[in-house]
Amino acid sequence: MTHIPEWLPFLVATLTTGGLLAVGRLLQRTRRTLRAVGAERDTAAAARRNAESERDAAVRRSAELDAAGAELLAETRHLVEERMPRLVTHLAHQHVAVPGLKHPALAGQEVDRLHRAALERLSAAVVAERDRVDQAAQAVMRGATTVIQAQSYRLQSRIERMQHRYDNADLAADLLELDLLNEQNLRRVQAAGVLCGATPGLTRSDSHLGDVVVGAQSRVPGYHRVQVTSQLDMPVAVVARAVEPIAVTVSELLANAVHHSHGTLSVDVSLHQAESGACVVIDDAGVGMHRDEIEFATRMLSGQHPLLLSELGDPPRSGFATIGRLVRQHGFSVSVDKPAPYGGVRAVVFIPGHLLTVLDQETRPMSAMAPPVDRRPVAEPRPSAALDAPAALDEPAALDAPAALDEPAAAGEPGAPGPMASPAEDPAVSLPRRRRRRPAAPNRVDHANPTNHVNHANPTNQGTQVDKLDQVDQAAAPEGAAEPENPEDTRATWAAFQSGTASGRAAAEHDPANGAAE
Repeated sequence: MTHIPEWLPFLVATLTTGGLLAVGRLLQRTRRTLRAVGAERDTAAAARRNAESERDAAVRRSAELDAAGAELLAETRHLVEERMPRLVTHLAHQHVAVPGLKHPALAGQEVDRLHRAALERLSAAVVAERDRVDQAAQAVMRGATTVIQAQSYRLQSRIERMQHRYDNADLAADLLELDLLNEQNLRRVQAAGVLCGATPGLTRSDSHLGDVVVGAQSRVPGYHRVQVTSQLDMPVAVVARAVEPIAVTVSELLANAVHHSHGTLSVDVSLHQAESGACVVIDDAGVGMHRDEIEFATRMLSGQHPLLLSELGDPPRSGFATIGRLVRQHGFSVSVDKPAPYGGVRAVVFIPGHLLTVLDQETRPMSAMAPPVDRRPVAEPRPSAALDAPAALDEPAALDAPAALDEPAAAGEPGAPGPMASPAEDPAVSLPRRRRRRPAAPNRVDHANPTNHVNHANPTNQGTQVDKLDQVDQAAAPEGAAEPENPEDTRATWAAFQSGTASGRAAAEHDPANGAAE
């Protein structure tokens, strides 16, 4: 039997233990290696996942930026193509609306604020440039109308001298027509100049309100359709600085009334006295005005709004704008917001007391064509007369026939009426006293020298004649006549008087007595 040494088991055990230890270490190292590889694999996977997420985020961010850029581009295009042009149009026509943002999500953001700032700067630039251009246009118009107006006044004086120089009836008729055309042209030029900031261009003296209205009537085509009546109880007059502005205002309102009413309809003008001034009321039977037209007229007549020539339309509606300029400068007022009794428009010109005065009728009588002052005496009422003829004082015969109504009878005469109780009799009220003029005498036309009648047609405007041919015939006709003379009779009458005048002058030249007297 083989002998096994004692140390051998120890050696085997030692070797076995060492091998086991080596295997354990190897396994542990392998395990660590595997764990490290797994960790690296997990790290790589996590990095890959992070890279993928970052890539996806970058793709999404790029898409969002592309969408925002496209939205910003679309909004900018909307600003340039839609909002800015509509804003420019809105500045000229207020009814045109300016659109908002195309993308409501941008409201309140920086893009919205920048676009609003751009619109505001554009608006300010357009308004400033429009005002500059309008002021330049008004300056050009103002200079041109001043020259044309001066030439028209010279033409007016020339026509007046020709009316005095020549005695031919046909030539006189043609001169009256030329004068009427010149007056209409002068009214339009004067209104255009006032609209552009010029003054009316004339300096007047204090003038009767009736003369001012009749002078304005002579500047209007279709003047024969205008019927002027007076309800004034004293010779109210307009102060010098306001005569021409009031005349321009009334002529523009009369032109508007005549133009917008049928050619067979009359335009009624009445003068009224108020507590704090006087009124000129113009009623027409035209088509009237719509609400928007009334609003436009009211805004223009107030004189409180800035005026641009480009806002007057095409053709320009300059009449109310011209009146608004004068209203702002001189302090009277005009309204057209009430309908007339005939269905048209009622225009009321209110002249305050500081623009009015009272003239002495004896030293400064009204012209023959002006409406007479409705100065009726206050008498004790008689029951029988009041019941039988309540309107006797309204008839022309009642006003003209009895001299006792015009001039007081001498004291102590039989039948002399007692003194009338009126404010004018009160010593505390110092109003100018006058005698009522006879309507019959002013209505008589001097056919031997028809220019005498022309010269007194409008004392507020030298060279302005309101008595055209048909008004001459009406003035020459006696009150209560059945119908006026026809043109042939008038022409024959004028020719006869002209022939008589020529014969008288020829005889005077050959008369030695007259020559010695001269």
